[in-house]
Amino acid sequence: MKLQRFSGFLSRPHKALAEPLAQWFLTAKGQQLERMERDLLEPQLNRHFGSYIVHYNPPVPMPVAPSIRHRVSLGDKSLQVDMQCTENKWPVAADTADVVVLQHSLDFAASPHDVLREAAHCVRAGGHLVIVGAHAWSFFGLYRFGTRSVWRHAHCLPPARITDWLGVLGFSLEKCCFAAYPPLLSSTGLQSKLSWLERYAVSKKAPLGGCYMLVARKMVHGMHPQTQKMKISVQKLRSSVVAVQTHHQKNFKNSEEHDR
Repeated sequence: MKLQRFSGFLSRPHKALAEPLAQWFLTAKGQQLERMERDLLEPQLNRHFGSYIVHYNPPVPMPVAPSIRHRVSLGDKSLQVDMQCTENKWPVAADTADVVVLQHSLDFAASPHDVLREAAHCVRAGGHLVIVGAHAWSFFGLYRFGTRSVWRHAHCLPPARITDWLGVLGFSLEKCCFAAYPPLLSSTGLQSKLSWLERYAVSKKAPLGGCYMLVARKMVHGMHPQTQKMKISVQKLRSSVVAVQTHHQKNFKNSEEHDR
């Protein structure tokens, strides 16, 4: 399977990165990235409705989904979550969540395949999986190579690869959008001067943003009802026109008689 092809390459020894990531989002650069990602998530979550939305290892306070009644957070014990769990064993029943949100959960997972598989298992048929990840081909992708922060450990998986995995798990991609086009700077004044670049790149839908959001729907497989076989008596069958035997049919008939 495609989902297991790169498992050896992506899997790594477990290292708790959820808390360092949450601490990084409290910095000036982290708050800038949080605002940009919130601009992606809030309008999207406003479109969903249902009973349960699940957030796994949320590094920041998650936007509220007003049309979903119950909100559940789960993940590493270092975070303030409703339920603690490991990334390969979630305490959520299958096909129960209307929406599962993975905000940089795949970037810092010991095994992104396990996290994605557990998330897909929880989503009900027709439900949605919302993934926010860091994009390697961007200013922010270059930033992680020169930093000593937690981002030097990030996978930064390409959106196309995650889309392939989602297809294997029975999901259909509905949306792929980008944000955080300018480089993250400590100076808020200089950062505000580059706000035009964000607006221009978003209007052009350029695939070079520092972060991306994927929205995928879990497909409903068609049902084939079992019907009783119709019993038709031979007497009720009408006579049909007999086609003229071809040369091949004659040879086939002769071969049957020879076998007997």
